[in-house]
Amino acid sequence: MNTLIKIAAASAFALSAVAPALADSSGALDTTTYWEENAVEVDPGVYRLMYDADNKMMRSDDDFAAMWAEATEEEQTAFRTSCAEWEKDNALFSDRVRQRCEMAAPYN
Repeated sequence: MNTLIKIAAASAFALSAVAPALADSSGALDTTTYWEENAVEVDPGVYRLMYDADNKMMRSDDDFAAMWAEATEEEQTAFRTSCAEWEKDNALFSDRVRQRCEMAAPYN
């Protein structure tokens, strides 16, 4: 549990550090550029769920759903934590990201 808290805190810190630079960039999490430039700042499980590094593109909704079904409990928790942080920053929390976060809601 302590490790999970550290991961969540690191993710939150990383997002807060890059958020001001992205404030003018609506839907920044929907861009390949965001994920390529911030890969080391994002929890690896969250990165893997949102971005297909092999194909250098955002995952499709179907691909995300398949990845979500296979994600570990730790990856799912880290993703939900990231969603809470993204929601605080409207520049990051686009409609597409909101849909992903709704798919990851605790009851799903």
